[in-house]
Amino acid sequence: MLTHLVELTVSNASAVEFYDFMINPGDERYSEWWPGEHLQFHIVKRGGESHIGDIVFMDEYLGKGRRLRGFAIVVAAERPQQITWQMKKAGLRLPIFVTLGINDSPAGLQVSHELRIGYSGLGKLLDPLIKIYFNKSYRAALKEHCEIEWPRLAEMLNKSR
Repeated sequence: MLTHLVELTVSNASAVEFYDFMINPGDERYSEWWPGEHLQFHIVKRGGESHIGDIVFMDEYLGKGRRLRGFAIVVAAERPQQITWQMKKAGLRLPIFVTLGINDSPAGLQVSHELRIGYSGLGKLLDPLIKIYFNKSYRAALKEHCEIEWPRLAEMLNKSR
């Protein structure tokens, strides 16, 4: 299994506001967050009251030449600290998980964006194939994207107050 972690501190932000925005997405506000980069993010099918089981659709660019587009299901949601989405394709759950960890601290909002791809056990044999797609330039683009988008979200939410 491959893991990519981006951690940063965002000033003037709160875990509750970030969580509420990310757990109940809408296309208009998502696009407002980062025009031209963030295209769509909305709930397609609602799960339980805690949002576990929500199916979402997400469409965004990740720098130049990379577009992330697809469905995911919320597999964990702990307000306001964490949300985990598992990617889906053709109705099947893929071995791709995105976890957003958010915690208030005296230094600012601690944001942790973790991407886990691959299988454990015998499935690890496929990791070299996954690395072809999830290569060094992809990881660098994801890191840069996170470092830009989370402070932008704080800025947007602060303007909405």
